[in-house]
Parts: sequence; structure tokens; C-alpha cells
Amino acid sequence: MCSIIQTLYANLLKPKSFASWAKPKAEDLNVPRKRYLNDNNEVVWNIGTEKECCADHIEMSGFYSSSILSYGRDKKGRLRLMKHLIVPTLRVQPNVTQSSFCFNFNFSPADIKVNHKAVKEYPMEISVKGNLIINSSTDTDVGIIREFLPAVNQPALIEVINISNNGSDDCNIEICLKPFSKKLPSCLCVDGAITAKCISAFDDDFKASSQENRKLILKSKESIKFYCVYYAYQKKDLADFSIAKEIEARRKFIDEMFTSLRLETPVKELNAQFAHCVLRGSESIFKTKSGLMHSPGGGNYYAALWTNDQCEYANPFFPFSGYAAGIEQSINCYSLYETYMDKSDKPMRDKRALVTSIISEGIDFWNGAGDSEMYAYGISRFLLEMSDEKLIYRFWDNLVWCLDFTLSRKTMDGIIASDSDELENRFESGNANLFTSCIAYDALGNAAILADLVGEKAHKSLWLKERAELKDNIEKYFGRNVEGFDTYRYYDGNVYLRSWICMPLTVEIFDRADETVKALFSPKLYYDGMMRSTSDHNTTWDRSLLFALRGTFLAGRAEKGIKETVNYCKNRLLGSHAPYPYEAYPEGNRAHLAAESLLFARVVTEGLFGFRAVGMNKLRIKPQLTKICSEISLFGIKLFSKNFNVTANENGISVEYDTVTYHTDTLSAVFDFNTLSFQ
Repeated sequence: MCSIIQTLYANLLKPKSFASWAKPKAEDLNVPRKRYLNDNNEVVWNIGTEKECCADHIEMSGFYSSSILSYGRDKKGRLRLMKHLIVPTLRVQPNVTQSSFCFNFNFSPADIKVNHKAVKEYPMEISVKGNLIINSSTDTDVGIIREFLPAVNQPALIEVINISNNGSDDCNIEICLKPFSKKLPSCLCVDGAITAKCISAFDDDFKASSQENRKLILKSKESIKFYCVYYAYQKKDLADFSIAKEIEARRKFIDEMFTSLRLETPVKELNAQFAHCVLRGSESIFKTKSGLMHSPGGGNYYAALWTNDQCEYANPFFPFSGYAAGIEQSINCYSLYETYMDKSDKPMRDKRALVTSIISEGIDFWNGAGDSEMYAYGISRFLLEMSDEKLIYRFWDNLVWCLDFTLSRKTMDGIIASDSDELENRFESGNANLFTSCIAYDALGNAAILADLVGEKAHKSLWLKERAELKDNIEKYFGRNVEGFDTYRYYDGNVYLRSWICMPLTVEIFDRADETVKALFSPKLYYDGMMRSTSDHNTTWDRSLLFALRGTFLAGRAEKGIKETVNYCKNRLLGSHAPYPYEAYPEGNRAHLAAESLLFARVVTEGLFGFRAVGMNKLRIKPQLTKICSEISLFGIKLFSKNFNVTANENGISVEYDTVTYHTDTLSAVFDFNTLSFQ
């Protein structure tokens, strides 16, 4: 009976991540919204001037919880809100990838009355800068501002409610609290029943037992503030904590993400999108029983790791920002995957593939495609970017194992066999696909540099040889005319353009760059700021578009790169679904998956600036300047555990490090931090 109930809960009763009214129809994906960018990079939506009902959703995370907020206005202009809370360390049965406990708070835990009448809220302005702030008028002289933020160190969402008397007369205010508690029975849970709860507080401290109504007279221009805390627990309620300190910690984190790695270009939307993406990509890190884990989010993917989202997308970015939790979880991620490497004495060809995902706080796995090349790609870049000799030696055997396994899967045509790809068989990928061979090519090059650093000459020689042969074979096997473009087929038999034809560009194979860029941004794949996965299907994924933007810059097509990147920023930052990159549509309702945000950040670091670690403490810089971005600067780069700034303009490249500025007149150079000179 219990298993039947568990199945029923998982399939039918589990709370939905998004309110039904926050799911757009296909024709509504690019409806213009009245959003603008504040001077402090805050995205502001003048929702009160919209002519009809409208909605959006956003995800925000702390170390112990994540929240997806659906928000908007109905046909009468009244506020709509749904708060979806996820606590990854509380698990429900069966304990699989999607089994983080979640709950929907579809109500307000506090009724507000003005002059003995329940108020109706009409949202006028909504702003986002890490936190979500909703500024509403009412049918009285009172204004209400609601600010939502995830607690940093508690499994909770905090709502700060500020009531202001904007009229000239005194108002009678009544705040009637409605404490709520609901228990999920133990038969549906791992380790006992789970309780979802919300309480309100009028002071800065959280006390699970404190609940009291308030009646007061609010004089003209006066205001009152109180809090609602939404949370979940198992076995015992949360201990008392300071709400004020949690709010302070969140605001400190936001400030760090917006200022510690700072982009300056003439395009304010590009600068702001970068900052918002660094925040979203960095906040989705959870403290689990297996250590820190960066996870995608989106309502389903928490306390878990993937070889694409984490090993390949996110981890190679954190050395740029130097975010300590990001670097710690990267090392933990690569360490946890080591458990699933078959290092037995069996021939490599007979060994089991590396698992795709480590789930449920690290205690189990999900085995999709064999993803050793994704691990090798990510860790080889990460190790070069850290330039830490101890880390290189620590993970050397793992890198060798992954490349040995990858090369053992070579076909008679000299490319890498794989029965799946990055999209895990959502679309046909044949028995060997372009994506897998391209990231294997990149990993071999990075690994050869690392081999040289540790004195492994045999591996260096082997990997350089394999890399050169693989490049030739990628051209021979995948190079084709597809739908009128001399670009790449994605697999044998592929006749439609695929968005992943951008992959050779991202690993700096430029043999077919012109035609590939034309194909990527042709109407067959690209429309309304979105990129189809395949020209014969309307499904779009941001990740392949972000790879394409990076590849366009790397291929030296700067004007096209900056045009489409700025278009992307204006669409995502200020469009119908703001402010972050998103996963896919219709799958996932354009969820704000965290690694996609870091893929955008890498469009800037690796694409616009052309950064690439090419040796121990050696950084290639190859900026892509254009008329509208004639001078670009990135401040607070932490690569190689240094702290430096890079500026590029028509006069060349400048690196500012330890109060000294180093300059070269060229626009493509390697800066060696060992000798503090350009090469």
C-alpha cells in the first residue's frame, strides 16, 4: 500500500513548480514587457502600466533551500503570488533525482485590514536584483511592499512586508496572522515525516512559537514592517535564528556577486546581464551530506550533480570569479565522480561508463550516457585555470582514466562513439555525434598541457597525436552541406540543421566557421532571440544558443557576436521572462537553471575577452572589439588564484595586477603571471 501511495504522490500529488497562470502559451513567449534597467543594475517592471493580465516566475536559492516564485496580476489588476519552496536535504520516496521535498504556499499567512476593511493589492512596480520586490497600491491610501529572499543558512524563504500610510489621514491597521502547518506522512518520506510551515514575526528574530496579531494606528507617512517565514523541517522545528542576519547575509552575497567580478562595456544591458548571471549561477549551491553541490534547480534538480551542467558548464567558470563556495563544490564534484570510475584490471573497452548524474545528496546515481569526455573537458580546464600543482596531481589519474575510456570508444572512422549526447536522447544523435567528439578534442588539448606540467611526456605525445587525428576525422565524418550550408551534420544520416553545429567553434575548430555562423543565425534555427534544437522542430534550448554566441566570438566574428549577444541580453534581461537565461521551452517552462547563467558568463570571459588558460599561470587574451564595444574591461578576475583586471581597446591589452599595469599593443597575446610579461 505504501508503495502505491508513493507512486501516487510522485506522479499526481507532488506540488507543481509553477502556478498554472505563470505558464505562457507559445505565442506569448516574446510579448514585450515594460521593463527597464535601473542605475544599480536592478531590473524594474512597470507592471501597473500593462494593459492585461501578465505573469512571470523566478528562482532564487540559499545553501539549504530554493524557491520558485510565480508572480503577476490578474485581469482586474490584482496581485497574484505563489511561493514554491524546495528543501533538497529533505527527501521523499522514492529517493530519486526529483525527490527533494517541496511545497506550494498559495496564500498569505497574514491578512491586512485598513480601517477594518481587507485590502486588495494592485502591483505597480516589480524589481529584481537577486531578491524580488513587489510594490503595490491598494484600494486605500496604504501602499504595500513585499520583498522575497532565500535565507542563506536556513531552509527557508523570507518575505519582508512593509505597510506605508501614503495618505494625509491616520489609518487603523489590523494584521491578523494565520499560522500554517502541514505534515507529509512518514510513509512518503525518507527518515520520517516532513512538515511545511509558515509563521510571521514583528521583530528581527525567528521564533517558531511566536504568533501575535497587531492593531495600531498608522499616522500619515509612517510605516510598519513584519516578516513571514516559509520553511520545512523533519523531526524537530527550526531553532531560533536572526531574520535580520539572514537578510544581511543575502544582501552581502548579492553585493559580492554584482561587484567582485565586474564587467564594464559601453552596453549597460551586457554589463547588467553578466552580473545577474554570475549571481544566479553562483547561488544554486547546496550543503548536503556529501558536501557542497552545485545543482541546476528548476523545481526538479537539486542536491545532485551532472557531467554536463556541473563538470562541463559551471565548474570551469568559478576560477574566474574566485567564489570560494563555487571552487569548493567544483573540487567536491570532481571527487564524487571518482567513485564511479571503473579502475579495475579489466580492459578499458570492457569497463562501465562514467555515470551521468550523482543524485540524492550523493548517495545514488542516474546512469544515462557515458560522459567521461564531459568530465575530462571540465576538469582539464578547471585545473589549468586554478594552476594549483597539488590539485593537478590530485586529479591526474581521473583525467587519464576519462581520456583512456573516451579513446577506447573510437570508431573505425576515428571519431568518438556515443549512443547519446548532451540532451540525453531528447533528439536523435545516432551512434556518434558531433558534440561528443568536439569536447573530447578540447579535453585532449588541455590535458596535453597538463601532462607537460607534470612531466608525463608519453601522455602528452599520445594526446597531441590523438587530438590532431580527431580534428581531421571530425572534418571528414561530420563536415557536410546541410540544408544549403557548408557546415556539419550532427550524426550519420542527419539531414536537418542542428544547433550543436556550433560545437567546433567553441573548441576553436574554424574550418567551416563562416557557413556555420550563417547557419546558426539563419531563420531555419534562430528566431525571436531563441535557437531551435533542430530546424524541423520548434523546441528551443538556451544552452546551445549560449554555446553558439561563445563560438561566434571565438571564430573572430565579433560584429555578429556582439550584435546577437546584446540582443540576447535585452531579450532575457528586459523581455517577457526576466532576468536570467533559461532552460528550454516547452520543456521546463523556461526554468532558470543555474548553469545556463554561467554559460552566459563564459560568453563574456571566453568569448568576448577570448580568455583561455594555456599553461601554468598563463592566460591567453584575445578580445573581440567592435564599434559598439570598442573598449571592454573586466575587474576582479581571480584566475590562477590571483586578483587582476583586464582592459582592451584599440590601443591593445592592459593587465593590472598588484598595482602595476602591463600593456601590449597587440589584440591577441598570452600574459605570463610567472614572469609578469606578455608573450
